[in-house]
Parts: sequence; structure tokens; C-alpha cells
Amino acid sequence: MGVYCMETQHSARGHRLHAGFAILMCSLLLVLTGCAHLTYDSTVLPTPTVLKPSPTSLPARPKADEIATESNILRAQVAKVQKIMAGMSLDQKLGQLIIVEYIGNNYQDSNLQYMITQQFVGGFMYQASNHNFDPPYDTINLVDDFSRRAMRDAPIPLLIATDQEGGEVNRLLTFHGYLPSAEEMAATGDPHVALTQGSQTAEWMLQLGMNVDLAPVVDVQTVDPPVLVTRMFGRNPQTVAVYAGAFLSGLQKNGIIACLKHFPGLGAVTSDPHKSLPIVMRNLTDLEAIDLAPYKMMIQRYQPGMIMATDVLVPAIDPTLPAEVSPKAIDGILRGQLGYDGVVMTDGLYMAGISDKWTLSEAAVLSIIAGDDIIEGPASPGEVASVVTAFKQAIRQGRLTIDRIDQSVQRILLMKLQYGIIK
Repeated sequence: MGVYCMETQHSARGHRLHAGFAILMCSLLLVLTGCAHLTYDSTVLPTPTVLKPSPTSLPARPKADEIATESNILRAQVAKVQKIMAGMSLDQKLGQLIIVEYIGNNYQDSNLQYMITQQFVGGFMYQASNHNFDPPYDTINLVDDFSRRAMRDAPIPLLIATDQEGGEVNRLLTFHGYLPSAEEMAATGDPHVALTQGSQTAEWMLQLGMNVDLAPVVDVQTVDPPVLVTRMFGRNPQTVAVYAGAFLSGLQKNGIIACLKHFPGLGAVTSDPHKSLPIVMRNLTDLEAIDLAPYKMMIQRYQPGMIMATDVLVPAIDPTLPAEVSPKAIDGILRGQLGYDGVVMTDGLYMAGISDKWTLSEAAVLSIIAGDDIIEGPASPGEVASVVTAFKQAIRQGRLTIDRIDQSVQRILLMKLQYGIIK
């Protein structure tokens, strides 16, 4: 999630693939159907495939024959996902749209087991500030055991995530000590440093049973001092794209889903979104040249598994709604203009920019209407239930449709299949 400091980003509550082939995906939605329930082993975590790209510049676009081959693979994957969806209940589908946090380090007493087995949530997040890594869960083996137990209980294999950037946002500190920040990685002048750290991070996360890193940050620093302090790779979009792309490659080439954040950009904010709704007063020309540019450069070339939208008001895009709940920002800019058809996740819906105006459940509905696929924020069965109830009410009222829900579920399951989370 879009945390802004190391351990103070949460309150006592615990404050808390692929892009590309969009045209093919649209046509597949119309012509492919599923008819049987698929069985799979949810206890097996993905095995990394170690590759060693050389990200000294943005990678070349794929050739026509490569696109054709990948299109055929994608067609088969979509067919497999739709077979899974044919056997899912509405509650199971709605659960896939939710990633939860949990408080403490007891699987049952924290109610995480209930949220997984009875409410069918699509995943959960580890957060040190939620006391998830308090002793005895400060060892790699016990956290891995925790992850595997959760996977065994899940009707559909889980996204198991954390924010691992390095520097001030270093969730693996307990296990591996200090790691350089984005600013420090870029200061070396060598993108291979970011590639190496991304690759190492992937290896360590897999050891802990995790499969999603909510990183890298692709915000472009344009104010001093920056609210995001050392979390940004640079002051121009090209630098950000190269170093963030190297870090992302290290993650995704080694079996971890990466997540670009914070769309549409926090590099110009001057206030902490945990306390109020920040506003970015750029015109569209400047937004496209600065904040949106890393996404434009990276979406097709690096195929990020996920993108996180955040609670920032950008009047040039939408003068009334924060980006993560704005159809103009998500369906209009991210999906329409930038062509991203992968999984979009919200930032924490409990932050003040959202919670001052909407309940968690209403913000969740607005997010799905806007074009997001996964909402992040619930941390208890009661909060999950309120979100699911709101989804169902929105369906009855015609604000959401089953087709819209299926669209997000398909994206999520496709990503899980492509990363070996679903076998």
C-alpha cells in the first residue's frame, strides 16, 4: 500500500499479468466460455525462474512472432480461468476483490483464518506495524509455515503481499536488515543495482511464502522536501522508468508479482494522504509529460502485474473524485489512454483522503465502479462483511453488474495463473 514512512504509517488499527494484449482480451471476453470447475493444488507456492536481463535502457518491444505466440498462450490461460469462474459462487467472486490485513500474529485469533475460509478473500498483507512479525513470527521458517497454512485453507490460492521497497519501507528488516532506498539505488548510476535488489527481494519473499511486492514506486519527484522522502528513483520520468523497471524485472523474472505505484502520481504532493486528501494542480500536458510518463513507458514494455491507484485529487483529470475512486482516472486514463488491462489495486481505503468522505464499504463500491479490481483496507470479518454486503447492494441497485465483477475476477485469476499461484 502507499505508506509514507517506515512504522508510523498506520494508526492503532494497523493503517493498514499482465498489461498488454488489451484488444485480444476484450475479444476473448466475448468468445470464450467456461463449463467445468478446475481443481488445482493450492499448497504449492510458485518456483522462481531466474533470468538475468540487462536493464541499461528500456527493453525493446516484442517482435510480431513473439506477440503471436504469447497471444496463443494467453488464449489458453483465459479459457482455463473461465473454467474456474464457472464453478465459483458470487461470494467467492466478491471475495477475490478483497485483500485484507490482520492484527497480531495468531492465525486463528486474528480472524485471518475465518476471512480466508468463510469469506473467501483473495489475499492478505503482511505488515510489521500490525505486529505480524512479532516473536515468535520473526523467523523465516515460521512465517513461511504461516503462509502455507493460509494457502492450504484457501478455496482459491491467495495473493500474499507486503510493501518491500527498501530504505524507509523495508518490511523484510526483521529478517534481512537494512536495504537501500530507491533514491540510493538510483544514486549509484547503475540500474543493475536495482535489478540485483529486486532479484534478491524476490528470493527472500518466496522464502517467506509471499508472492506480491507492492513496489516499485514510480512517482517522479518534483517538490522539495518530498513527502515520499527517499522512496522515489528520480526527478525525471526516464530515470524513474529505467530504475523502477530494473527493480520490477528482478521481482517478476523471479516469480514475484510487482505493483507500480502510486497512480497517477504523488511526486508533487505536499501533504500526507494519511491525514488529508492531497491535491496535484498540474495541467494535462504536464501530467502526461511527468507523472503519467513512467506508466506510458513501462506498461507495454515491462508488463507490470499490478498497478496501485491512490487517493490524490487531480483536478485536471477529475475535479471531484480522488483518483482511485474516479472512473475518469482509472477507466479513462489508466485503462483507456495508457492501455493497461492488468490488475488495478486501491491504496488503503482507510486513509483520511477517503475515510473523511466515505465509509470503507462505499469507497470499495466506488473503486470497483471506477475500474479498480482489488480493494485494500478491511482488517476484520466485520469489515469484510460490510464490503461484500455493499457490493451485493450495488448489484441489486444496478450500480454494479455481474459482468463487471467477472471482469475483475478474470483479471485477478489470470494474474494468479500466470505467476504459478494457481496451478
